[in-house]
Amino acid sequence: MDQPAYSRRGLIWGAGLTAAAGATAGIFAAPAVSGQPLAEPAEPWTYVPPGGSIADSIEKGARAIQLGAGDYPVEEPIVLPHGTQLRGLGHLSQLTAVEEVPAIILVGAAGPAYGVGIVDLAIDCAETAKVGIDLHIVGREGNWYGDNDAVCRLENLWIWGPVNDGVVYRGTDNRSVHSSRVRVRQAGRFGFLIGESESSTASDCWWIACEATTIRQTGESAGFEVRGANHFFQACKAWYCRDYGFRIRGTRNKFTGCEAQDTRLHGWSIEWDMNTFVGCTADTAGMWDVGGEPDSADGFYFADGTGTSIVGCQSFDRGPRGRKEQQRFGFNVPAEMLAQGRLIGHSGWGNTRGLVHER
Repeated sequence: MDQPAYSRRGLIWGAGLTAAAGATAGIFAAPAVSGQPLAEPAEPWTYVPPGGSIADSIEKGARAIQLGAGDYPVEEPIVLPHGTQLRGLGHLSQLTAVEEVPAIILVGAAGPAYGVGIVDLAIDCAETAKVGIDLHIVGREGNWYGDNDAVCRLENLWIWGPVNDGVVYRGTDNRSVHSSRVRVRQAGRFGFLIGESESSTASDCWWIACEATTIRQTGESAGFEVRGANHFFQACKAWYCRDYGFRIRGTRNKFTGCEAQDTRLHGWSIEWDMNTFVGCTADTAGMWDVGGEPDSADGFYFADGTGTSIVGCQSFDRGPRGRKEQQRFGFNVPAEMLAQGRLIGHSGWGNTRGLVHER
């Protein structure tokens, strides 16, 4: 749920910051008299006004940065060092690419980065920036108590129109990164790219209530491209994707209550084994409105199934706007999954060739 500037959460969060300044609790104090300017932010927060340079503030040592309501043009990537907290006012605070940049925000930049927080702001890639946020974390030097994990946090973010990817998670030390309520719209390739390759992957991270759409048919794109291992996904959604919804090429990942809706190719393309799925949904793969063809894509497609289980999941074609059904099979699975009882409590309807296909 989006939080207003003077929400109860904001007041509690900022109480300790402004008490010393004698102001009302919050990062910014409410004006005592109508028409008076707001009080100056209390330490350790540095206020950067719209149009100001976030990078300059960081270079001068700022590590807790509050943005206002307005636009912040980005000509070069903003690099966030250890512990930096970057906070806006929801979608009212917009970082906008005005030059071609590899990413609007870099965390780690192939080095260590610990405890970075990016909260409550909008990132407009403007079909100019290749990536919205790139977390490329390698190394542990400077981590609190020598922690093994990066422990960064992304929360309540809007990311629009990246040439390639909304958020990228990569690097050998990219672990325990939590992303919640991150919305990526119209990604050119992946909404969320989780693990760049086997040698530059992410592991042991969480995604909660995140969502993504994609805009180009490449045959490879996906709302969520999962290449890492031992991740947790809860209540996430890939929708209006011009290729896949979720494409999974990693192992030991857990998906709970997630959904793929209105995809051109498979809603769920599970290409690697040893993952688990509980209460997940596929809604109308092969969807006409994103370029799909009837009888061409499945709700759930499992390439392998010797160590994968799927429990209480649902796969259906809702037949939008009176058109004929489009989704081919609800569940397209290897025979061993059925023989070993690892497809359990499934349901669905409206699939052109039936609910379950055993091969």
